[in-house]
Amino acid sequence: MPAVPFLMSFGASELVGLIAETTFFGKFILLVLLVLSVVSWAVMLEKGRQFARIRTGHREFWDRLDDWLDDRISGSQLQAWAESRPELPLANQLIEVRELDDAPSVRRASERIAYLEIERLERYLMLLATAVSISPFLGLMGTVWGIMTSFWNMAAMQSANLTVVAPGIAEALVTTIAGLATAIPAVIFYNSLVRKIDLVGNEMERLRTVLEERVGGGRGEVYPGARDFARRPAVHDKEHI
Repeated sequence: MPAVPFLMSFGASELVGLIAETTFFGKFILLVLLVLSVVSWAVMLEKGRQFARIRTGHREFWDRLDDWLDDRISGSQLQAWAESRPELPLANQLIEVRELDDAPSVRRASERIAYLEIERLERYLMLLATAVSISPFLGLMGTVWGIMTSFWNMAAMQSANLTVVAPGIAEALVTTIAGLATAIPAVIFYNSLVRKIDLVGNEMERLRTVLEERVGGGRGEVYPGARDFARRPAVHDKEHI
């Protein structure tokens, strides 16, 4: 019988009973997987809130940048808005280059702040990567241990009766499902977060080019014909930060 339908046929009390009847090693694996799952979900929820704030803030940032480039607001107004939102990578990048008036300096400062912001966004992703990497192997280890337990019981009892092999098989199924239940959400969110970080990096690169075009001749002027009307990053269909 497949593992998922088999376990779904049990109620909560039956599952608790299965876990209670597992060996010490099986309980240890389940405890480790539980800890990994809790940590993974904590990281996923926190990162989800963080990127939701960044997505909303960056939309407003690009609107205000358009207003600045069209001379509808002053540079000081844009800087004041950016300083009030230190959680936004684009705002921090703008603050970093506010007193620079030549393109090479803008490039260096933008690259420096981009590295720092990407590192900040990648914080705790290693925990998700760890859960993705080791959870299936922990589940597999529990599976092998459960099968070995069944064979040991068969050898000890000199019988292949279902009551002899059932505890080990149940342990194998429980640890397998626990490993998959930990790894699958983690790998989905990990890939999604990595892509979102890439999109933030693309936005920071785009802002760098806009700021480089904005300064000219060391006087903070716009080069003739340097106005880039494609300054805002293209909206990807069904893909956003």
